[in-house]
Amino acid sequence: MKVTTELRDDHQVNLTLELDAQELERAKRRVAREYARRVKIPGFRPGKAPYEVVARKVGEATIQQEAIEALLDEYYPKALEEADIKPYDAGALEEVVSTDPPVFKLVVPLAIDVDLGDYRSVRLPYEPPEVDDEEVDQVLDSYRQMFATLEPVDRPAEVGDVVYVNVEAYEEGKEDGEPLFADQNHPLLIEKEPREGEWPYPGFPEAFEGAQVGDTKTLVYTYPQDADDEDLRGKTVVFKAEVTEIKARSVPELDDEFVKNLGDEIESAEQLREMVRADLQQRKQAAYDAEYLEKMLDEIIAQATLKYPPQVVDDEVNVRMDEYKEEAERRGQTWKEYLKARGVDEETLAAEVREEVEPQVRRRLVLSAIADEEELEIDENEVMETARQNLVQMLAYVDRKEARRLARDQRFVQEIIISTARDALIEKAMDFVIALGKGEVEEEETETEEAAEAESTEAEPEVAGAEAEPEAATDEDEEVDAEA
Repeated sequence: MKVTTELRDDHQVNLTLELDAQELERAKRRVAREYARRVKIPGFRPGKAPYEVVARKVGEATIQQEAIEALLDEYYPKALEEADIKPYDAGALEEVVSTDPPVFKLVVPLAIDVDLGDYRSVRLPYEPPEVDDEEVDQVLDSYRQMFATLEPVDRPAEVGDVVYVNVEAYEEGKEDGEPLFADQNHPLLIEKEPREGEWPYPGFPEAFEGAQVGDTKTLVYTYPQDADDEDLRGKTVVFKAEVTEIKARSVPELDDEFVKNLGDEIESAEQLREMVRADLQQRKQAAYDAEYLEKMLDEIIAQATLKYPPQVVDDEVNVRMDEYKEEAERRGQTWKEYLKARGVDEETLAAEVREEVEPQVRRRLVLSAIADEEELEIDENEVMETARQNLVQMLAYVDRKEARRLARDQRFVQEIIISTARDALIEKAMDFVIALGKGEVEEEETETEEAAEAESTEAEPEVAGAEAEPEAATDEDEEVDAEA
């Protein structure tokens, strides 16, 4: 066996494997004998048909292909060991260069290699935002709005009112034809400023401020090319609307009586305010920490060296694409219908996914390397409990028969446990990186110096004893000296 390698730029290696000339022939004979035992060949007992007869029966090309696969199964691991190659995944046969002698060219993805550099020196300012009173008031006001009551009024519509309209929408120039859509007594909340998501377009409800029951309006709007409704993209639409009713909204005061509507555990308006503030602070903190972690990882990556084969990102892209296909099934769409709804083809979507996941892959590789470097540990009991919960959630989406089968599948269960443990370790690494950036992780040098100082302090009594006057020699010591 002769093995030669050539390193590629994409962290893969071209491996050429050359075997003795007779190896392929021997492998073909073994394959033929196996076929002779399994395939009924007229005129011959099982296993007794000669090679030429078997080759005519199953095909020379089939025998040779299976023989090559058998040779690779046998010699590929040996070639990796001889070339001292640590693979990320199985290699791929790229070319059968020759069959006499057998020469195979494979591409082998190399194991991930991350050099973190001086990652422990990375620091960033940590300044999480505080929740202000205005943000708390906005949430509390939304609670009040939930319990607002509506009363008909006989006056022009004002900000805060709900106006009911009959609406017909026509494509511009086709007002005499069938409407694109229509609605009767559709409620519109008039707000201070137009906002995203207003029906049928931002600013439509606000156009009815000052209107009275019976008034009609004709409004024109051109939808953007990326509008949610595909049928309206880029179209100029004429809206004909008639006001049928106006109602004023009465919003309750925020007092101790009002908060009883929100649950028995809330006893006062002040308690509600503090609960809202704490919840907002937690959300802000989580969002800030996520952004801070991302910045820290980008700083670490900038001075680190990451080497990984393209298959690492390919695997993540395939997972994401499978998730999209599952989403299409849940929606009752074919894959083609799903892609059409998104306005992309499969190749474009895969490219978009690759651009999105590659930075995530790099950050995850760094987190995994940090977990190894810092020897971070996880609680096995917590991992097993989380894995159990994950398994229960997964099985809830399949029928009972399949759920029972999967629950008994040891490999499937083990994969969930391994995945859960890996995620838990990554979370530990995330916490470590945030603490590192904040300066809460002690420097390794400092720890070494402290240990050395402690060791020196413990050794002092021995040194002091060595400097003391020697004790008087005993008679036994003198006898030993005399014999010496």
